[in-house]
Amino acid sequence: MNLENKKEMVARIAGVGKGRVRFNPEKLEDIEDAVTRAEVRALISQGTVKINHIKGQTRRQKSRKRGPGSRKGKKTARTGRKEKWVRQVRALRRYLKKVKPNISKKLYWAAYKKVKGGEIRSVARLKEFLGGSK
Repeated sequence: MNLENKKEMVARIAGVGKGRVRFNPEKLEDIEDAVTRAEVRALISQGTVKINHIKGQTRRQKSRKRGPGSRKGKKTARTGRKEKWVRQVRALRRYLKKVKPNISKKLYWAAYKKVKGGEIRSVARLKEFLGGSK
């Protein structure tokens, strides 16, 4: 007796995959006789048909296997260009905010615009532009 179609029906009713559906081997005749969805639901509530729980995955240490030998693709495949740019600009703007009281408004906005335009790409260059380390 082939119960694949019944298994598929149970899976659809329960909203799970076919692999999670288990039939009680002693009550296969009852399962075979069930034709309607209501009858199948009754079998589920009786316990003749069981739905297994999701097994899940074990947690692993994320720091392992991340060395240069395990990496494939460009650096931009792992962290996008935009993500990198956003991180860089935020760091520069953070530094600008820190030195804002010590510099003129005109110099601040000139530096801000150069950071936004990508002319200044590092804190070292920003310090150089502002005139020494401030």
